Formats: sequence, C-alpha cells, structure tokens
Amino acid sequence: MSKSKMTQAVDPEMVDGRWKDLYRIGGIACLLVAALITFAVIAYFIWPYTPGIVSTENILVRLQTDRLGGLIALDVLMLVIVLLNLLPLLALYVALRRVNESYALIALALGLIAVAALIEARPVAEMVSLSEKYAMATTAAARSQYLAAGDALLELFTGTAWMIETFCLVLSGLISSLLMLRSPIFGKTTAYVGIVTSLFGFGFVIPVIGIPLLFVNTMLSVIWNILVARGFFRLRRQMQAPESRSTRIGEFVR
Repeated sequence: MSKSKMTQAVDPEMVDGRWKDLYRIGGIACLLVAALITFAVIAYFIWPYTPGIVSTENILVRLQTDRLGGLIALDVLMLVIVLLNLLPLLALYVALRRVNESYALIALALGLIAVAALIEARPVAEMVSLSEKYAMATTAAARSQYLAAGDALLELFTGTAWMIETFCLVLSGLISSLLMLRSPIFGKTTAYVGIVTSLFGFGFVIPVIGIPLLFVNTMLSVIWNILVARGFFRLRRQMQAPESRSTRIGEFVR
C-alpha cells in the first residue's frame, strides 16, 4: 500500500465520528433549502414580490386581508432559507477545513455575516406590527405616520444590508466551491456547479440584468444544494464504516 493510501486510511478526520450528526443535519438542511427555494419560485408567481413594486398602504392592508400571501410577498421564505443555511455552513467548514482551514473559516465567516445581514434586510415582523397599527388607526395623521414608518422599513429590503447579504453569501459559496475542487468528498461536478452558481450571483451589481441573473443563481442553487447534501451523506457513511468495523472486532474479541 502506498504512503498516501495509508495516510488516507488512518486520517483521524475521516474516522472521527464527532461530526457525523452535523453532516447528516447539514445534508437534510440542504435538501430543505432546495425544496424551499423551489416552493419560493412557484409562490412568486402566485404572490409576487411587493417591496418597491406596490404602495406601502397596499402592503399593510394585504397583511391584514391575506397574511400568508402578504408574508410571502415580503420574501419571508428567503429569511427561512438563509437561517436554514446556517447548518450547511457549519458542516461545510468542518468538511473543507482539511483542504484549507483558513479559507474554509473565511467562507464560514462570510456566510454568518450574510445571515445576520438578511435578518436586518427583512423586517417582516415589523411590517406585520405596522399593518396591525395601521388597521386600528382612527385618524389620517396616525395612518400617515404608520405609512411613513412602512416606507422606511421597505427601503431596507434592497438597501445596504441586502447588498452585503447577497455579496457575502455568494462569495462564501464561491470559496467553498473552489475548495471542493481539491476535496474528494464532493467531487468536481459539485464544485463546478457551485462556481457557476456564484458567478451568476455576482451579477446582482449589474443594472437591468441583475435581477434575471439572480434568478438563474437561485435556480442553480437548488441543484448545488442537492449535490452538497449528497456529499454530506457520503461523508457520513464513510465515517460510519470504521465504527462498524470496530464494533465487529470488539464483538469478535469478546
């Protein structure tokens, strides 16, 4: 047996079972993210995105008359998706740190920044609270006050926090995908799909075509999440194999 194969066979990271549950959870989260993105795309054609498209008054009224549709139109699904992404981000760091721990940590940090930024850029609970206050307002002055507050909140949906979230999340995915090129866990296909997905994501800075490019990025991310989930499940099986052999040996000795 060659030295490299012997090293791979006794790689403590490969047989360390401490992370097997994280890989399983990360894989499940990736599949949930892929499913939610697919649902969000379908839901968009039923409840189109409204911030900056329709009036603030229309949005506040809709949150009272059609709460589910109003929330989806405020991109609440993206908030759920990004929060779920915390789990794959942690699992990717653990899996890819064997390739380059410094860049894996940078990718994790960027992903965490993206999650925090999107929470700031999606003040959904605040909009719901405003809609309730607007509905109960009895004077024109009070309604004007709530509409002005709603205008300010809606600016956050495409403001600095949203741009930071998009940039950091795309860059995090690009770094992870480049690391995958040197990782036997995920394979070249996953890496290349991730790279292409990220390149489309950076298109959000381009006027006019930025939104269509982000839509392509969104659709490709469904495929990428499924491929990443497959990598996590494969790695978990590889971790279970040494444990199974150890169990059989222990039973034989007894």
